[in-house]
Amino acid sequence: MSDTASTDDVVKALNDLTDSGVASERVALQSLGIGPNDAKVLRFLLQRLPDDEPVTPRMLASMLGISSAATTALIDRLAEAGWVEREPYPGDRRSIVVRETIDASSPARRILSVRRASAVAAAAKLGPAERRIVADFLDDIARGEREDIDDMTADAGASHTA
Repeated sequence: MSDTASTDDVVKALNDLTDSGVASERVALQSLGIGPNDAKVLRFLLQRLPDDEPVTPRMLASMLGISSAATTALIDRLAEAGWVEREPYPGDRRSIVVRETIDASSPARRILSVRRASAVAAAAKLGPAERRIVADFLDDIARGEREDIDDMTADAGASHTA
C-alpha cells in the first residue's frame, strides 16, 4: 500500500463506500422487512445515549421531513412489529416518547448497526488529527452535495415557471 493517494483513488474509495452502503441498506431492509424511513428511525434510536433528549414524534417527523400523520403511521408500524414502544414524556403525560425495544442480542440490532460499527472500527485506527481531516472531508462532500441539490432544485423550479 502506497503512502500517497491520487484524487482518483479517493473518489474510487468513496464510490466503493457508497456501493457498500447501498448493498448493506438493501440487505437490512429486505431481511427486516422494513422501509427506509423505518430503518432511519431505528438507527437513530439505537444511537441515542441514556442522557440524550427523549425522542418525540415531532423530532422524528422533522428528521424525516414527513407529516405528523405519516410519523404516527410509522411509529404504529414499528410498535406493532415490536421494534419500538411509546412511553409518557417525563413531566408531561400528554406527550409521548418513542423508545427502541430491540433486544441487545437480536440480529436486527447488528444488521441496523453495520455501517456505524464499521465506521467506529475504522476511525479507531486513526489518530485524532487524522479523524479531524476525514470528518472535515466527509462534511465538505455532504455540504457540496446539499448545495448542488439546492441549486438543481432552484434551477428546475425556475425552468417550470419560465
